[in-house]
Amino acid sequence: MNNEVSDSEYKILWRVKIAGIHKPTGKTEHYSSDGLLPTPSELQIAQYSGDDGFYLFYVDDDGEELTDTYHDDIQGAMEQANWEYAVKPIEWKKEEE
Repeated sequence: MNNEVSDSEYKILWRVKIAGIHKPTGKTEHYSSDGLLPTPSELQIAQYSGDDGFYLFYVDDDGEELTDTYHDDIQGAMEQANWEYAVKPIEWKKEEE
């Protein structure tokens, strides 16, 4: 993985597979202009260059981002994933440097 990131790029720090393992808890739903978004296949925690916060990306089967949420820290992003999909902290895989 390339560790150099431009101002408009981000680095994925953590990821967890959702498809076939976790089901939505029903505590929240995400929508686009086309309606209710499907359950993501994977969640990723990423950080943009120059940004102190972290993004929880909701990713489909093709690796495309469906939506995201912003968090002040990694713990907040992991707590959001737990709240929405019952993902435990131990399930996250840290990306190699």
